[in-house]
Amino acid sequence: MDKQEFIKKIAGCVQKYAPAYGILVHSPIIAQAILESGWGESRLAAVYHNYFGLKCGTKWTGKSVNLSTMEEYTPGTLTQIKDNFRVYDNMEEGVKGYFEFIQLSRYQNLRGITDPETYLRTIKADGYATSSKYVDNTMRIVTQYDLQQYDVKGAGSMAKLASAVLAQARAWIGRNEADGTHKGIIDVYNGHKPLARGYKVKYTDAWCATFVSAVAIKCGLTGIIPTECGCGQMIALFKNLGEWQESDSRTPSPGDIIFYDWDDTGAGDCTGWPDHVGIVESVSGGKITVIEGNKNNAVGRRTLDVNGRYIRGYGVPKYDKEATGSGSQV
Repeated sequence: MDKQEFIKKIAGCVQKYAPAYGILVHSPIIAQAILESGWGESRLAAVYHNYFGLKCGTKWTGKSVNLSTMEEYTPGTLTQIKDNFRVYDNMEEGVKGYFEFIQLSRYQNLRGITDPETYLRTIKADGYATSSKYVDNTMRIVTQYDLQQYDVKGAGSMAKLASAVLAQARAWIGRNEADGTHKGIIDVYNGHKPLARGYKVKYTDAWCATFVSAVAIKCGLTGIIPTECGCGQMIALFKNLGEWQESDSRTPSPGDIIFYDWDDTGAGDCTGWPDHVGIVESVSGGKITVIEGNKNNAVGRRTLDVNGRYIRGYGVPKYDKEATGSGSQV
């Protein structure tokens, strides 16, 4: 295919999947695909549909191929190495794979960036590429081919997607108090102003509501998921938004915010003071899987029955409709 056809096909895939992962700017990603794949003509792209030079790493469980590549570990000096690269079945899967790849924790700072050069400098600093000219070379492609025409116009047009919330929540699974990695979550919350009730959360405080709030902050979705560090106060804010479902017997949807009351007797609809909160990840076979902060002092998963004991009710954010097939994880 010619260059303009390649641009349009890559751009269409980028525009389809970027919103689900909280990525606002498209032009640098299109340019990355052009640069990394040589307009789709490199062996890695043409045969294996890997347009971004994505290596397998430790989390990849799909197909792979071992190929030679050049790395610039020392500025000005190229070193040839062999490494294992991810293999995809088609262009769309290859582009989707890029967004799944940047769900690694070190790339979470890419969310919300609207300037293409800032995006490229950030992803380069995160360790995505070794070339000392990576930002300059990629930005030259953005400019030469007017790729900013594919960018989202204005941050307000960012889709409000449950899949983005779940991607961020999953990225923080394993953060805990024992090694202090939970502090980054609390820092996200405290860095967002104004603070709820003017309170700055301490690292020693209970942080389940803080976790949910920090996810919303990272995804730019505080308009539909209110920020609070207290469960009861968060419920009040959901009620103010018209996003509260009182019945604890409902079958929730992924992205719903589930509240618990540990004093629930199991009889009737629980209306007590909430003690804990998490984000519904999935519902299957009458079972709810939830991602929670401060679960045994860490971010982890809980599984419980639909209409199970201890459910207090649900915050139901007004998400946008998902694009088909978006939201898969590495």
